[in-house]
Amino acid sequence: MTKVRLGNLCLAAAVAGVILCAVLMRAFYMPYSGFWRTVLYNILIFSWAVSVWWRILHAQTRRCLLGAAALMLFWLDIRLIRYDFAQTPEMLRRLWYAYYIPMLLIPTLALYTLFFLDRGQSAPLYKYRYVIFVFPVVLFSLVLTNDCHQLAFAFPPGQEVLGSPDYTYRFVYYLCLLWIFFCAVFTVVYLVRRCRIPHTKRILWLPLVPIFFATLYALLYKHILNVPWMHAIAGDMTVVQCLTFTASFEACIRCGLIQSNMGYATLFEVSMAKGLITDRAFVPVRCSMQAAPLHEEQLRQALTGSVQLDATTQLHGHPIRKGYIFWQEDITELVALLEELRLTQEELHDIGDVIQAETAQKAQWLKLSEQNRLYDKIETVTARQLARIQEYLIALKATDDVDTARRLLKHIVILGTYIKRRSNLVFVCDKAEDIDTTELRLSLFESAESLRLSDIRCAVQIADTAKISPASAVAIYDAFEAIIEATLPGLQEILFCAEYTAQGWGLRCSVQCTDAPTALPDLPQMQLERDDDGLLYFTMFPAEGGGL
Repeated sequence: MTKVRLGNLCLAAAVAGVILCAVLMRAFYMPYSGFWRTVLYNILIFSWAVSVWWRILHAQTRRCLLGAAALMLFWLDIRLIRYDFAQTPEMLRRLWYAYYIPMLLIPTLALYTLFFLDRGQSAPLYKYRYVIFVFPVVLFSLVLTNDCHQLAFAFPPGQEVLGSPDYTYRFVYYLCLLWIFFCAVFTVVYLVRRCRIPHTKRILWLPLVPIFFATLYALLYKHILNVPWMHAIAGDMTVVQCLTFTASFEACIRCGLIQSNMGYATLFEVSMAKGLITDRAFVPVRCSMQAAPLHEEQLRQALTGSVQLDATTQLHGHPIRKGYIFWQEDITELVALLEELRLTQEELHDIGDVIQAETAQKAQWLKLSEQNRLYDKIETVTARQLARIQEYLIALKATDDVDTARRLLKHIVILGTYIKRRSNLVFVCDKAEDIDTTELRLSLFESAESLRLSDIRCAVQIADTAKISPASAVAIYDAFEAIIEATLPGLQEILFCAEYTAQGWGLRCSVQCTDAPTALPDLPQMQLERDDDGLLYFTMFPAEGGGL
């Protein structure tokens, strides 16, 4: 037999012993038996109320049960006052009327408690549930004021104040009986429906047994239970009704219809959770069946951090009141997930290396493609100069004349300088919106220096601006080179000026050469003029709104 069942049997035996003592006091008419019996019953009901306070989880249900317990205590106490302390007929009658307060409200509270059976703490409640208290409050108000209207009990004429026992029942009394009967029937029907075990035809009869006996007792009380020997044993209707009401509520708690915190120890022991509860000395108090045996050192370590018991189990601990709680966590899924993540990490690392290599290879390919594009562009824009250098080299190899060789070398230097600076402009101007005029100035000055090395006097001027478009820079430098190539080999002096006007960039160039150019530079917008002294004037300005 488990500890829980043994405790329940001991509790039931104690309650039965108290009730038996009270019955024997009544049966053998012991001195002050009424007072001591009431004390015993008060102790029973008050103890049950205290247990309700600790056991019931739902706040509304707990209030209803505590209210019913308070009404039972009130009923027992006014009964004691009426039979043992009341002196006047008026007091006897008033206390008798007060019986109907618990008689009407206890069944009403039982009916009201049905609203909370199997309902959670936050479950929505019926909006008009408080209306059921209106009818019993009106009824016991009429009973308490019966002396004014005699709608509940009618006394013979002239004996209304004394309260003659020869009274008759009126319709308010029958309304009270009807309300009590209605609450009892509705409660039974609802409990029968709620006590049915799902998917079976079986019913939990325990909550219905006390109600059945209370109803049977009320029906038999007047004619059968009122005989002398039976009245001595079971003639106290107030006590019987209070005890049967208490038994009904307790049966609902035991069957689980009213939620409570009972059975947690048994649930903890048979649950699948691997838990252990110890006292402050680490002595086990409660242990689940699934928990593995643990050492005290492991328990101490678990209070400061997780303890790895094996590859898939961790031990955790936390202090509680008067002890500690420890639980074993199965981390099999977590370990499998970590292993999967590790494999995924390795796979992603390999994929990352491949992607990184592919990216580097693609970047290298793009770099080579860009270089090839720029080199092809350089080759295209300098093809004519390269061809002329090739011609000069062939001529240089074929000649033995020193002066001719020196002249060819000078021409090669001039063309080579242009190829160098023109290639630099290709790199600088590619995909640029604007460039520094310094780039154009350096190109012109370096070409001018190569002319000076060839004994050609050269001066270059350029407008002092910060930026120039790549197209204008290339056009000016190509025009400078075209003028030089057109006037070679008789070129002696050259003055070149790049200007910036409202229409855009333009150039002016004056040239002195021994031989007239055989052809003008093949450039659009280029104009040539000759004066009487043989000087050549080249101009190249954009049209209105245009540009080089």
